[in-house]
Amino acid sequence: MKLSKLRMYVAVAALVVIMFPAFKALAAEPGLIEENGTLHYDNNGELVTNKCVIKIAVKSKNRYYNIDADGNVTEWQGSKAYAAERLMKLKAVPDNPQNDKEVQKCLKKAFKWSAKIKFVNISKKISNDSKALEYYGNYGFIRSKGDCNVQAATFTLMAQVLGYDAVFVRGLVPQALKKGKPSKFGSHAWVTIKMGKKNYVFDPNFERTHKKGWKFTYGAKKHYRYFNKKKKELKK
Repeated sequence: MKLSKLRMYVAVAALVVIMFPAFKALAAEPGLIEENGTLHYDNNGELVTNKCVIKIAVKSKNRYYNIDADGNVTEWQGSKAYAAERLMKLKAVPDNPQNDKEVQKCLKKAFKWSAKIKFVNISKKISNDSKALEYYGNYGFIRSKGDCNVQAATFTLMAQVLGYDAVFVRGLVPQALKKGKPSKFGSHAWVTIKMGKKNYVFDPNFERTHKKGWKFTYGAKKHYRYFNKKKKELKK
């Protein structure tokens, strides 16, 4: 090949690179992209991974998503979307969800928020726990007030969005004792989170009243005695 022709091919190739940098770059506008039927999030040519919450504006409306280690995107829906939004406002979204200390700091911020919301009794009673979690969670995130059900529900949802195995628990706590045994009960709600091989109790309402609601086990001293709805005491 003559040198002049070689120079021409190089010039054309360079022009193509300038006009069309790469297919990935062309598809790299910040936002969602579809690849093989799976949604991903691609930001300036780099695949974003490991984000428990990321905010993306879709049609001028903020939406909240989880992105896994492979860049697969799942939109947070319903009460968990509110939980994700609240975590963003609290600046309680970890940069690295694999860093336990960082995630637990975010969990503590979420807990404090749920414990400090304005306390008001909610008259609505819901027997189904999953429906109760959704209703009380929405109520708390929208109004920033509520009772122990709302405090426990909002914290449960934020903990779940952060990746914790959190459970919304409703049961009973003693309101009066007779000869050391409960003679009167009151309904109550709290949260359990499995960490390692142990289940820990987190009680935002007890934190509000006694400043000792963060991370303890059933039967811990100077805490409530927790019972299920059948009045059986829960123990570690």
